[in-house]
Amino acid sequence: MNPTSLLALIVDQHSGELTPEVAELLESHLSENAASRAEAERIRKTLAITEETVLRHPELVRVDGEPLAGVRSSSERRRLAPSWLAKAAVITLLAALAGAGGFFVGQKNPPITADVPTVADGPVRTSRKASPWARYRVAPDPGGGRMQIVRVETAQSKEGALQ
Repeated sequence: MNPTSLLALIVDQHSGELTPEVAELLESHLSENAASRAEAERIRKTLAITEETVLRHPELVRVDGEPLAGVRSSSERRRLAPSWLAKAAVITLLAALAGAGGFFVGQKNPPITADVPTVADGPVRTSRKASPWARYRVAPDPGGGRMQIVRVETAQSKEGALQ
């Protein structure tokens, strides 16, 4: 087998393009011929180095005179990909700015207070229509600091009690 044929067969084997029968014949030839075996190992090492180089530096590869599309060089990837520390610093800065902005806006504006209705001491007036249902309200417990539910006496409930 001449060196040109051996080179073509090793490259095809590396690419996975040989049929199993041809690959077996090639390995049989390499096991019997020491010079071919040494040349095949040299070609395989060269292919491995070339493959690693192309993966690390795709800008070196040209297809039809154009650089390999869609693959970025290692220097471009390093330049475009910010480190995790830079990302953490940006997130921390944004959180601090949002917190400081909220603090200063809160300092300038007075707090919003809701008008709390006071409990009337006298009879409860409602603008509700007469209803057959009983009405209740929450009132402070005279014996302690608790609240209790008290039935509201209406004119209609007094009439029902008299009958």
